[in-house]
Amino acid sequence: MIFPAGVVWQARHLIPTLLWIFLGIGVAEPLNPSEWRYFSPILSSQVRSITQEEANELLGRICEKSVHFEKGIGLTCITRPLGLEFEDIVDRRLHPKAVVLGHFLSPNSSDAAVSVWSAETHPQRWGATLLLSNRDGVWVPIWYRSGLIIDACAKVALPNSREVLLCEDEDSGMGHAFHYLYQVDLEHPSDLERTLLAKAESYQDLCGRQQQELKRLQWRSTRQGFSVEVETALSEGSNDPNCGHLPKVPVGTQRLTFVVTTEGLGKTGDTQ
Repeated sequence: MIFPAGVVWQARHLIPTLLWIFLGIGVAEPLNPSEWRYFSPILSSQVRSITQEEANELLGRICEKSVHFEKGIGLTCITRPLGLEFEDIVDRRLHPKAVVLGHFLSPNSSDAAVSVWSAETHPQRWGATLLLSNRDGVWVPIWYRSGLIIDACAKVALPNSREVLLCEDEDSGMGHAFHYLYQVDLEHPSDLERTLLAKAESYQDLCGRQQQELKRLQWRSTRQGFSVEVETALSEGSNDPNCGHLPKVPVGTQRLTFVVTTEGLGKTGDTQ
């Protein structure tokens, strides 16, 4: 599939954001993973929608009052004054969307990673993650990170039984569409640039066009490793000297292989 300049995407996301900033009457709605526009998801996600009852149970130490539903926005709460680990919540309005439970901080911990959003815009990919840990029956907030997206993820057990997340997301802008596959280690949160495992990029502009997809993620029988294919169906460049010497990706399929270690998910090689 070849994509135009992204006008529809920009209109849907930018206009509500500007309304929210200047008029206080709209909100930028994060992309729902069930509404992927450019690519097909390759993971069987274990992240599920959060109910209002669950949100109230998990966010009791985050919200000043009960989580409530706002028409056109979704679940909402006003946050209490919090510490430096929550400074990414810039407007004190929190919107929980989804949750995944696991052993993210240690093999024996009981933790919850909540997909949320506050006032994030495109540079933060429209969302964030809130991490909580159950301590003696109480859900204790650990941190909040803008730009850490867990809308579509599968849990991966490391050799010591602590769990990390294997996630995917899509993004677009300026005529380019991206499909990301990346690791989220909730004990050591980091940005996409440091945790990216594989990427597909499709675009069409004056200097060329490319059609690329991530496909066929396959686990080893022991789930201590997996592979994924990066398929390039089209790659064309321009002879216009104003375009410079852009690298041209060979048409074909590249299979990337990864291994699960005590440190997380690591690349072992690739084949054509």
